[in-house]
Amino acid sequence: MSRKWDRFGDGRVPLWVADMDFSAPGAVVDAVRAVAESGVYGYGDPDEGLEEAVRKRWETKHGVERCERSWTRWLPGLNPGLNHAVRAAGRARGGRETTTAVCTPIYPPFLYASRNNQTPKVEVPLRATPREGEDAPKGSVRYEVDWEALEAALERDDVGLLLWCNPHNPVGRVWTKEEMTRVAKLCVEHDVILVSDEVWRELILDEERTPFTGAASLIGEIEGLRERVIVMTSPSKTFNVAGCDVAIACVPDKALRLHFARAGSDKAEITPFGLAACKAAYTDDSCEVWRQRLLAYLKSNRDRVIESLVSVDAVDSMGTFTVPDASYLLWLNCERLVDRVERSPFDHFLSHGVALSDGAPFSAPLSARVNYATRREILDQGLARLEKGLTATAPTTTE
Repeated sequence: MSRKWDRFGDGRVPLWVADMDFSAPGAVVDAVRAVAESGVYGYGDPDEGLEEAVRKRWETKHGVERCERSWTRWLPGLNPGLNHAVRAAGRARGGRETTTAVCTPIYPPFLYASRNNQTPKVEVPLRATPREGEDAPKGSVRYEVDWEALEAALERDDVGLLLWCNPHNPVGRVWTKEEMTRVAKLCVEHDVILVSDEVWRELILDEERTPFTGAASLIGEIEGLRERVIVMTSPSKTFNVAGCDVAIACVPDKALRLHFARAGSDKAEITPFGLAACKAAYTDDSCEVWRQRLLAYLKSNRDRVIESLVSVDAVDSMGTFTVPDASYLLWLNCERLVDRVERSPFDHFLSHGVALSDGAPFSAPLSARVNYATRREILDQGLARLEKGLTATAPTTTE
């Protein structure tokens, strides 16, 4: 019953969909087990302890100053929240057709949200620039915002919503405070609602080096942002409980919150399993110990992937790759590989026994995404097959 492991089968190593191959923290498992053993699976609501834990999470992890309980909106997952935001933007603009802006490549549901609601979208490609410094691995790139293109999109009269991802999936960027401030100011200047998906915030691999700035943390600094910001998160990625279908949104402005709530009035209920998992993850001290151990393991796995790519001179045989600041996802740009094999990176690597995420749904058909949140022996098996896929098609040289 695992999509990650069952989808491709046939002995292929699954390094694709964003699930981890690690058990959730013991406290989370115990909380979910207690619900299962109760035999009562009816409608539930967050209790006072969970509401308080979420409020503190907004403040301590996302920088929301003095978060009020009423600002939180419970969701059966982040993807529904993206769709609710598209509808809410249209409601906030008096029912006018509203175009959604997104910076690509990006997690596919960001792109699907406008299609699902039969509204237009405009894509603003991010720019991949070579990483600088002596410690930058050969072939590694860092994605940056194309500010001229972003402003050109946001100043359009029909654009009323920017779906933003921080830390970004799939390129792994933790956007700096300067970048977040610039994005927020552009949204205020052009009367665009800023929806910031911050689900990867607690998987920043080196927070001292790449500190986090949440969108709602800028409310006190940027006049007009409060009325235009929605932040979303979930314990799903950090604590490996995506199947529990629980997420939360923070909407400080009352009018926008009402639009968001009414736009999502068809949402499913949060299950008692999701509420229990969320409360345990956010209140039990052992879960923070577990998270710190996870970060160390993921950072080591990330470095192992990069070591593998450098060892086979991937920049010559494939293209470029990211060194993610956060998450357990690494992005491959495979232009050179595609030029030779004349098929998608997904199909090519699958034929060599490793399943990666296809870049096409991210609006990047020449790319692929690697999930390294697995045991080291499994990761090494997958990397061996990835290396084989690269070296098997490496260009030959003559003297």
